[in-house]
Amino acid sequence: MRKYFLAAVLPVFAILIMLQGCNKAPECPEVTTVVYEDISSADKGAESYTCNNIGKTSVLEQTWCEAKEQSEKRGLFPGSDDFLAYLKGFREGYAQASQAEDSRLSLFDINGQSELPYDMGYRDGYVAISNAMGVFDYNCGSADLASEYKDRWCEAADAYRSSGAGSESNPFVKGRFIDGYMTGGRVALTVPTSMEAFFGGENPEGKQPAIVQPSGELKNTELAFYRGFDVGYKAMIDSIRESINQVMQQMQIPNNMDFPEGMMPPPPGQ
Repeated sequence: MRKYFLAAVLPVFAILIMLQGCNKAPECPEVTTVVYEDISSADKGAESYTCNNIGKTSVLEQTWCEAKEQSEKRGLFPGSDDFLAYLKGFREGYAQASQAEDSRLSLFDINGQSELPYDMGYRDGYVAISNAMGVFDYNCGSADLASEYKDRWCEAADAYRSSGAGSESNPFVKGRFIDGYMTGGRVALTVPTSMEAFFGGENPEGKQPAIVQPSGELKNTELAFYRGFDVGYKAMIDSIRESINQVMQQMQIPNNMDFPEGMMPPPPGQ
């Protein structure tokens, strides 16, 4: 770990201590010299690793090697002041993402604009963790990768923004909410659940609930999943009810329609 020293340059000075009554050389103490040097400039390149086996290293070595690889793509190299700033940002972004905390910066690259090395490092460190966790975002304003799944994903993303369940700058909480939303919708599509919800309410008496949230204190990501499940489940139930109502309206018998004998349905209420 890189040690930090006083950055200010202090002059070299000597303190001579003479004891009263010291007449003979053997009885006198040696001259004590205290030296302060500015070694901050020499220390800048102290932290360095070979990066030969990233899978079996400390966190410091791993983050240093990952930061080195990413920074070199941006034209920053170990030993420079810009790399040290980049490394600091990389490690802080890495640490925040590891705790599933909100990102302090936009996670999208700033195209065509100059950016501080620290900010570049922070973003790269945060994204390194989100990529490792398989967290991703669809661009809902683009026609690329169009699919039914993307449509539902973007629907869930809109629900996340309006739910107040978390910040847009936290892809981990957002991702768990979306997972919960999609799962809740899938559960609501089961025939027993959808029919009972339509005819007997969302949780008919004596029936198994759609999901049970554990008791006790939960993490933000865990709470986001259950919140998303609840929102997605209710959204699908509403959609099912609307679809059934439309079908029922289309099945209403016109007043002047004649049925064959024996096939006339009974009047309403019988």
